[in-house]
Amino acid sequence: MSDTSIKLDILTPMGPVRDGIDVPGVEVPGVLGELGVLPRHEALITAIVPGVVRFREGAKQVRMAVGSGFLEVKEAGRVIILCDRAVEADEVDRAAVTKRLAEVKAVLENDKGPIDSGEHRALADERAWLEAQLRLVPN
Repeated sequence: MSDTSIKLDILTPMGPVRDGIDVPGVEVPGVLGELGVLPRHEALITAIVPGVVRFREGAKQVRMAVGSGFLEVKEAGRVIILCDRAVEADEVDRAAVTKRLAEVKAVLENDKGPIDSGEHRALADERAWLEAQLRLVPN
């Protein structure tokens, strides 16, 4: 285990987005707020929510939108983000995302059903995913 870096994997059902890259640390959107992981972090497994993951890849600061999933921190200095989707800023179509976000918000505002229904949770998750993408791209 290195004292200065960790190995980061970001995995989606479509395949790896990052695979074993060395990073000095990573910030991940957790259920109760942002999680920061640095070298020598204790092992843990936790759920993550749609949001923005931040890390440094070489000299470049990387920000990536991720969907729901899980974070695993291993004692050997490896961090694995398993998420349903992930995109970088250059993959985001701001106009399409903005349009879809407006549609989802309208459905949520008019939803009279219970907030713990599967449909409501899926829409809330999609809203968070769309908002995460918009945080990547300038206005």
